[in-house]
Amino acid sequence: MNAFIFHGSAPHATADKFWYQNIAHGLINQGTTTIVADLPKLDQEPLEVTLTKIKNMNLTINENTILIGHSAGTNIILALLEQLKSPVRAVYLVAGYSQPNGMEHTTLKATYDWATIKTNSKDFYMLNSFNDPFNCDENQGRILFDHLGGTLILRNDGHFTSEQLPLLHTLLSQY
Repeated sequence: MNAFIFHGSAPHATADKFWYQNIAHGLINQGTTTIVADLPKLDQEPLEVTLTKIKNMNLTINENTILIGHSAGTNIILALLEQLKSPVRAVYLVAGYSQPNGMEHTTLKATYDWATIKTNSKDFYMLNSFNDPFNCDENQGRILFDHLGGTLILRNDGHFTSEQLPLLHTLLSQY
């Protein structure tokens, strides 16, 4: 098993902020090879540039892969899933969004190939908040759920930026 975690918009979110390393360590302790992708220009450069950087990381993404994204990192996962030839095990979209949320995002595409994205993961989990200050809220979660199915969890956890994210630890423990 392997897992890749994609952080939110830089410079506010980096591989060392929020819950990313805690989740990575938890997965590693379970025996899952885990990488937190460090993308210092995420959401500041064109999406294609970011995707090329990820491709150059030579990540092995296959049926034993779990993809975890936070905020703008969820858009990276959606774009990656559009390009895969076989499905991953599971995708976790934390404070995810697929529609404009009032801010400029270079990771957000105007449209997505939802059928391909849905086919390229065996399971989807969306965690969104009613009180997300960046409008990655329950409405965005419901849009993702309507396109992808899976499990939608709605909380009052803001933008999920704490050091710990016990709910995600619990959900990931099944692997």
